[in-house]
Amino acid sequence: MITRMGRVIRTRVKDERGSQMIEFILVFPLVWILIVFSFDQFSMMYNKQKALAAAYEAGRIAAVQPNFGLAKFHSKQRGTAELAQGIGVLHKDVQLELDGNGWRKGSHVKAEATVSFRLLATGELYEITESYHMMVENAEEKQ
Repeated sequence: MITRMGRVIRTRVKDERGSQMIEFILVFPLVWILIVFSFDQFSMMYNKQKALAAAYEAGRIAAVQPNFGLAKFHSKQRGTAELAQGIGVLHKDVQLELDGNGWRKGSHVKAEATVSFRLLATGELYEITESYHMMVENAEEKQ
């Protein structure tokens, strides 16, 4: 009887039929967390790159406009078009700020792009702001 029980226990210990299923059940949540984390990181980095590209485009377009009104209009148009290519964008905005010298050749303008979106894992709102400084190259001379 004891030897028969020993044989049964030994065969059950050596039997590996359910081990792969148990490994899968234990490892799958870790793999899922890794996948969700990588989606969050990718969306943050991609939207950060889009915000930087939008600020760069807005600043570049603004620097060659003859007056501040046109610069504001065209930079907002180009910047928001760039931000619209982001992942899951909820809010996008592009602003121009002048330094204290006004709109004239040689003064500086700062383009600021802001994008907000929700993260996949937590669902919380995440906002990225990037800025780019340019020198005004083509301002009209006042008569």
